[in-house]
Amino acid sequence: MYGPNRILETCYARIDSNRILKNEGKVLFIDGGANLGQGVCFFASFFPPGRVAYDIFEPNPNCLEPLGQNLSCFESKAVRIHLAALSHQDGHARLFGIGRAEGGLRSTGASIKQYQHSIFYDASPEDAIRVPTVDFSKFLKTQSQHYDTIVVKLDIEGAENDLLEALIARDAIGFIDTLYVEFHSSLLKGPRQRAERQREARLIRQLKKSEVCFRHWH
Repeated sequence: MYGPNRILETCYARIDSNRILKNEGKVLFIDGGANLGQGVCFFASFFPPGRVAYDIFEPNPNCLEPLGQNLSCFESKAVRIHLAALSHQDGHARLFGIGRAEGGLRSTGASIKQYQHSIFYDASPEDAIRVPTVDFSKFLKTQSQHYDTIVVKLDIEGAENDLLEALIARDAIGFIDTLYVEFHSSLLKGPRQRAERQREARLIRQLKKSEVCFRHWH
């Protein structure tokens, strides 16, 4: 049985997809933080692959094979999988939280933020791996030249605040029509949690004042 959050999110997805797909333009759905494809499979019911193109980002190489298998039903031309983390710059970062005593190799909580799951464990630098990062502002600008509408889902385990601040500062947020964001301050503890909650509240106010259709995801 669905909980209240999933019922509300299903309503959001249905309303948004009906609004967007009634037009003839080309649509791109970007999934930031795909893990094994759980979010993509949910949204594909509303934004059908083929009618909608997909760019899927997942930095954890341990997730790549099962992610590809779970998306094997997608038309090959409709989905592009990127083994990279979304960021404010091109380069590399360390991915934490995949050690045996942490989330495990295919953890849903793997993050480029070392302290992201501090209420559960202290992520070990020794278990972290080096992963590529993609400048999301630049990526959005490039894709906006090929698509009429861009929809984004961000579930990037604590890195969303840095990314959203960069998108707003660089005026790249305007490339997005509809934005689904899961925030993660509740997984921190102490002063870090308070600081990130303040950032989230500020970002939510900014997004609600923008022209983006913002949806707070859970």
